[in-house]
Amino acid sequence: MPKVALSIVAHADDTEFFAGGTVAKLVEEGFTVHELITSDNGIGSFELAHDTLIRQSATEAANAARVTGREPPVLLGYPDAFLCEIPHTKLRELFMREIRRVRPTVLLTFDPFAPFETHPDHRAVGFAAVEACEFAHLPLFHPEHPDPPHVVPQRYYFAKHPVHANKVIELAERHVQKKIEALCAHDSQMKLTIDELKQALEITGRHAELLPLLDRDNYRPAMETMITLWAQKTGQKAGYEFGEEFRYEVIGELFEQGM
Repeated sequence: MPKVALSIVAHADDTEFFAGGTVAKLVEEGFTVHELITSDNGIGSFELAHDTLIRQSATEAANAARVTGREPPVLLGYPDAFLCEIPHTKLRELFMREIRRVRPTVLLTFDPFAPFETHPDHRAVGFAAVEACEFAHLPLFHPEHPDPPHVVPQRYYFAKHPVHANKVIELAERHVQKKIEALCAHDSQMKLTIDELKQALEITGRHAELLPLLDRDNYRPAMETMITLWAQKTGQKAGYEFGEEFRYEVIGELFEQGM
């Protein structure tokens, strides 16, 4: 069976944040990894103009893909933070089209059933992607597609609050470093991340000792610390040094449950 993975996400840096180490590991294991980015990434900045941010994010996404060794991303370009206004069935059709085009054996996307997800783009992409994956093998769904129906055997769902996670992927330090390097390729988004963290600490007055570490013009040390600690904490759940976690599904589970 061909080793092909597809990550369907809302924003340019989502794959890196939630599955960057796993993607680096998949590429190392011989997978061809594709990425579909749904939004134009045009909202997330305190300093850049809308059109400038869209162009810069597209370049950053391509650079991050090269870091991890995946294919150049496909950009759908829908308005950032307004994916909930795109007809659900339209997103589902576009995701199904991409699934049939690249024919993945592994899908990575948002878990629409995870609680406390505040971002409407994440929710919209998650629900549409899950349904696209569920129905892409049925020929009467969008028979106009140029590529034939396709079954995705393995599905990895990620979330901000992964309370339903049932699988930890073991990562080596090199995979974590690849994740950090790919994240830092998203210059505009890393500056936004630091700006938001600093703003939160200043408003709440909590952990004032951390403020000197949050330098938007030198964000790599902060990102290295946060991502490494996150990967260590996750890996420890399964007895690994580093890890990323997902809600994992594989077709045929009903048979494994004795039904």
